[in-house]
Amino acid sequence: MSNDSHRRLRLLAEISTARGCGFAGLATLCLMIGLSANLAATLKAGGYSALLVMSVLLLMAQRAPSKPFRRTEVWLMLDEAERPPEPLAQRMLAAVRRAVFLRFACYHAFAAALLLAGSFAASIPGRV
Repeated sequence: MSNDSHRRLRLLAEISTARGCGFAGLATLCLMIGLSANLAATLKAGGYSALLVMSVLLLMAQRAPSKPFRRTEVWLMLDEAERPPEPLAQRMLAAVRRAVFLRFACYHAFAAALLLAGSFAASIPGRV
């Protein structure tokens, strides 16, 4: 399997994961808008939502090696000619998906830390 093929797998895994995280982000944004009357509660809800998404991504990364490659969105997005040979497909797709899930989980952990720190700062009494 060439380097271009591996790059294509990684790109499709990123697109698939980013799409799912985008929908989770949209739900988080709607929740935060609903709580926008209280800044501390808004930021806390956003932080906890980011932690929830991070937890789901970590679980998905853990389960990636055991998920059948034919049932992944990445496999469906590949053209017939781009698909790796069957003996390698499970291992390759699992490794790529796991790495992408872990990277997006790190992004969400960072966002959660920022939002929760902001919530803490917003709840300090006597703040202007």
